[in-house]
This record gives sequence, structure tokens and C-alpha cells, in this order.
Amino acid sequence: MKSNFGKMGWWIIIFTLLIYLFSCAVPDTLNVLVQPFAEKLPVQSPEQILIFAAIGGFVSIPLSLVAGQIISKIGVKIPAIVMIIGLAVLWVLYGITPNMGMMPFAVVATLIVALSDSANLVITQQLMNNWFPKKKGIALGWATMGMPLDSAITVLIFQALLTTKGFMAPFIFMGIVFVALAVIMALFVKSLPEQAGCYPDNEPITEEERKANLEFFANYKTGFPTSVMFRTKAFWLLVISFGFMFLGLVGATSQMIPRMGAVGVDQPQAVLALTIASLIGIPGSIIWGIVDQKIGTKKTTVIFALLWAIMMFIGAIGAGVVSVPITYISVIMFAALLGGLGNLMPSMCISVFGRFDFAQANKLLVPFVVGIRTLAFILIPVVSGIVGGNMQKGYTIVFIVFGILSVIALLAAMALPKDCIGRKSAEEE
Repeated sequence: MKSNFGKMGWWIIIFTLLIYLFSCAVPDTLNVLVQPFAEKLPVQSPEQILIFAAIGGFVSIPLSLVAGQIISKIGVKIPAIVMIIGLAVLWVLYGITPNMGMMPFAVVATLIVALSDSANLVITQQLMNNWFPKKKGIALGWATMGMPLDSAITVLIFQALLTTKGFMAPFIFMGIVFVALAVIMALFVKSLPEQAGCYPDNEPITEEERKANLEFFANYKTGFPTSVMFRTKAFWLLVISFGFMFLGLVGATSQMIPRMGAVGVDQPQAVLALTIASLIGIPGSIIWGIVDQKIGTKKTTVIFALLWAIMMFIGAIGAGVVSVPITYISVIMFAALLGGLGNLMPSMCISVFGRFDFAQANKLLVPFVVGIRTLAFILIPVVSGIVGGNMQKGYTIVFIVFGILSVIALLAAMALPKDCIGRKSAEEE
């Protein structure tokens, strides 16, 4: 299917890409921020900084739930502006508070993770569902290029600014970026294509149909209230499949540089490897979107989950035998898969619940997935403590756990329904 999204549709995709890019920066930049933070704070080891990321992930569960509930009631625009402005403030405070002591830093580090997690999943996925219910695979393929692009760009920017301009420079940079995004959201982004005089998927409809869609959205009562959703098998299969894969994603991305260091790769080479992996993930994102659109979302998700599990076990082998070549194989596989996971979660949710029930499903799915993936920030320091700081052994165990969870994710993906169980259009009876 061609990427024929129209001028306004392309603008929504580019804006969503930017939200993905900069909201992913919190976990990714821990690769280069953990050590500077540890030098300013009373911690025994840099890995202890990850605990705050874990707490923030759990705080994002109720935050994402509230944000999703508000968005399902009033649309995505106003909540998105508030969340983006909040991130602008928090990024500046993130740089200031390490000099103020552990407690102020802990509060800000927790909140910035919680809010960035919510923005990364709630804002982006709702915009994509609203604008591209049928062309979701290819549209998400373009938009989620922001995820690997973040790993390629922000880590290098942070490292360069920390080295040349001082500690506060990257935090001020991010504050300015999020102020700009809030202004763009306020002035140039509409929650629904119908509000912009456009059509879903850029497929022409009559003026009567456009008005009917707006009215239907405003008055639609979902057939999946929370009590029903929690009794729906497909919902829990989505939680398990994507929660376990995202857990591995966060763990692998935030600790790629230390993991490569554990097998003998020095930091400059490891940073370069992360950058190259991220660059590979950029076209990988659109390739996975094309595959999704061509063969169907469920088949694509199953194939992806299988490759994801294989990649995790190869990573465990590389760490276990202290092999740089095997570790690089796992990094290359990670690069090829990196762009796909962000596509497939909202795409599969839209496939299962449809355009009109997506908001109800997604507002509950996101908090569960965020909570599960946050466990990565607890798992790594806990395993490190158990093995007495032996990072080579620690990463071996961690990636075995990631591999086992990926197999469970694969089984859950295989059990997902192929057909939509929600409402896809206003015309359905």
C-alpha cells in the first residue's frame, strides 16, 4: 500500500515521530547520564540510579490510566499540550536537582519517567488511531522511526553537550525542544482528521459522512467498559505479548553500552554501536510497517516475537561466553527489530478493537505494558547485586530471563484474534 496520507496526514505522522523521538530520550540517555548523576549523588554504584526509573515506570501506570481516560472523553489535543509542557519543566529540573540532594532528584527522576512513558504511548497511539485506522501499519512504520532515531540522536547530543558545554546543557536543550512541541501541538495539530477537514487514511468521504463521524465520536458509548475489558481474553493477550517484549526493549536499550563493556568493548565503540543500531532501526521501522500492511498485523506480530526471542537468547550467549562477535550479532538483530515493536502494539490494538473502541482498550493496555516494562529497571540492579557485581554473569542471567519472557510473548501473540472484535466504523450495525 502506498504512503498516500495527504498533506495534513503527513504532518500528523511527522509530529508523532517527533513525540516518539524526544519522549524516548529519558531511558535512552541513561546510557550516558547514569555516571554523571552518580558523581553528584550519594549512591554506592551508578546502577542504583536505575531504581528511580523503575519507580517512575510504576507511577506512570495510574498517570497513563488517567491520561487515557481524559483523552477518551475530550480528545487528545489539550491533554497532550499539558503533558508536553510538563516534560519541558521536568527536563530542566532533571538537570538542576542532582545538586540539591537525593530527595529532590528522586522526585523529579520519578516524575519525568512517568510522564515521558505516558506521553510516548498515550499521545502517539491515539493520534495514529484517529487519523489512520486502515493504513495504520504503514503510517506507524513512518511515525515510529522516531524511536530508533532517538537512540541515534539524543545519546550523541547528550554526550557532546556534556563534554563541551557542561552538565546543564542537554537538559536546557530538551526543555526548549518540549516547549516548541507544545506550541506546535497547540497551533497545528487536530485530534481527528474530520476536525481538520480531512478524511481518515486520506480516503475521501462525503461531507455528510465527515459530520456523522464527528457526531459519532462525540456520542459513542463503547461496548467494552472496564469491567468487560478485564474479562476479555484478547486484552490480556495484548498485555502479556507486548508487556514482555517491551520489558526486553527497555532493558536492552538502557543497558546496551554497559553490556557491551562487560564483554570487552570500550565506551566509544559501544556508543558507536548503539548509534549504528539505531540508524539501522530507522528503515527497519518502515519495513515492519510495510510487512504489517501486506501480510496482516497478527502474522507480523508472531514473526516479530519469534525473532525477538531468538535475539535475546543470542545476547545471553554473547554475555555468557564473553564473545564480542556473538554480542554484535545480537546487537545487529536488535537493530533490525528495534523499529518494529513500537508499530505493532498500537497496530495490533487497533486490529483487535477497531477505531472507535481503541481508546478504551489503549487507555487500559498502556498502563499495564508500562508497568511490566518498568521491571527491567529493577531486574538489572537486583541481578547485579545477586552476582556480586559480576556484570558479565549478570547480563547473562538478565538476557536469559528476557528470552524466556519473549517465548511467553510469542505464545500470547499466536493466541491473539485475527479479526476485529470492536467497532471499526460509524456505519456498522
